[in-house]
Amino acid sequence: MALLVVNRVYNNNTVLVNVGKRDQAIVQGKGVGFQKRHGDKILPAQVERIFYLNTDEAKQRFGTLLKDVPIDITMTSFAIIEMAKQAFHYPVLDYIYVTLTDHISQTYKHIMSGKYQKSTVPDISDKYPIEYEIADKAVDMINHDLNVHFPKDAAQPIALHFINAHGIENLGEEEKIDTENFGENVNKIVKSVFSEHGITRNITNQNYFDRLMIHLQYLVARIQTDEQDKQELNQNIESDFQKLYPKSYKIASEICDEIQTRLEIKLNDNELVYFVIHIQRLIQEK
Repeated sequence: MALLVVNRVYNNNTVLVNVGKRDQAIVQGKGVGFQKRHGDKILPAQVERIFYLNTDEAKQRFGTLLKDVPIDITMTSFAIIEMAKQAFHYPVLDYIYVTLTDHISQTYKHIMSGKYQKSTVPDISDKYPIEYEIADKAVDMINHDLNVHFPKDAAQPIALHFINAHGIENLGEEEKIDTENFGENVNKIVKSVFSEHGITRNITNQNYFDRLMIHLQYLVARIQTDEQDKQELNQNIESDFQKLYPKSYKIASEICDEIQTRLEIKLNDNELVYFVIHIQRLIQEK
């Protein structure tokens, strides 16, 4: 391991270090930051976990999360993702670092304030056994690292995060869809339509992109439990959005049409409106 030099101490157990001349990393270990100051060296033997921030996007993502999420929760979330990659060889799309961390943070707040409610996410472990095994281990890691008690059912929405962030390529026009892998296929369709319109996740739009990914997770849950939004929106909203945001409306319509055609399901009109809202923010259509 290269020389580790303290850049910033977050707490006694978590430190941002410079690795060599160019790279940075977050290291964790019992007492690794105790009485350390900028420029001090850390012995590799003290390090229990290390997360490299070797790209500008990784540094940006980590900095964004720390504005809203405590460092211990952020690092536990990152450790869970690394566990999935290494122990299960499970590929993930980068946005899971944001969506999973946000989810764990919100659940932690609800538990600590006594407002936690049992997850309404459907149990689809028979179709996704690996993701559910990852999620079970994730709950154990959370409880151990954060000294909290996430109940067993907290694993289900965590599994859904991994299902929907599974590393997949864009869907080609002629590629057939396996309707059993519903969550992955919704992501494939959205990313395929985005690709046609040149929409990609970047530093400028990453927050809105990640919010859309969260919306997709709950859309999948609503469809699989046949609990789509039953509330009727004002009939003028859709036509107004079509006039105000024609490009966003066009992209949203293509996504909804593809989902309905390829997955042989029916979306209600509200889902189209929700997609328009997310896409308008994503592409910043004025």
